[in-house]
Amino acid sequence: MQNITRTITHLLLLIFTCILTACHNNNGQVNRLEKQIQKTVKLAYDFTIKVGQKEGFEKFETYTLFILTRHGETLFLDSSLTEYQFDDELFPIINNLGDNAFEILVEVNDRPNKNYLKRIHIKNDHLIMTNNLPAFVSAASNLDKDKNLEYAGFWDYAQQWGDSNQLTAYNPIIYYEITPTGLRLDSSLTVDRNKFIYGKFNGFVFNENFEMPVSVTENFEKEITRITKMKK
Repeated sequence: MQNITRTITHLLLLIFTCILTACHNNNGQVNRLEKQIQKTVKLAYDFTIKVGQKEGFEKFETYTLFILTRHGETLFLDSSLTEYQFDDELFPIINNLGDNAFEILVEVNDRPNKNYLKRIHIKNDHLIMTNNLPAFVSAASNLDKDKNLEYAGFWDYAQQWGDSNQLTAYNPIIYYEITPTGLRLDSSLTVDRNKFIYGKFNGFVFNENFEMPVSVTENFEKEITRITKMKK
């Protein structure tokens, strides 16, 4: 019995030591990265974004170190090669989902492709998930006359090809409705508006295999104008 008690005690001490070591290592990493911070962005609800490892271009800057904190605690850290950008006044966006849950959207540089958004979902000061959305073309507005506002964006820039540049890619505009539980894909609005642009709906993703007559770009631009000029 005493041997079992000693074994359990030893295991508990070992686990506790491992936890302390992991916390010390994590804190040490955060402290080292904190010294590289070159820009701080204050958000509502006591969130702060800190970024570093800046690279300057002629009209914009990117950062490959990203730290999201709240109440002094690090909630999300990205030290990969992902390039975050803060030149567009529309972003970052923070949505309060209630019950101490939030979604935060920040812009990611993806040149020569179109920039996109990283969505960070936080609940009870813990990271729940991250995913990517197309960068929105303007602030939210009522794009389908219901009670909720919507954002709209598209994934990439469509090129033209063919003997007389008469073809282009299927490049759907995607609509997201603001709901109490966060941004939600508005499937019906997305289908409806892309039928207006392309004549039929070919899915939610950019696809060069669906070759479209270049004339569809006229309706595409009309829809972008409608979105950006809609009363907020």
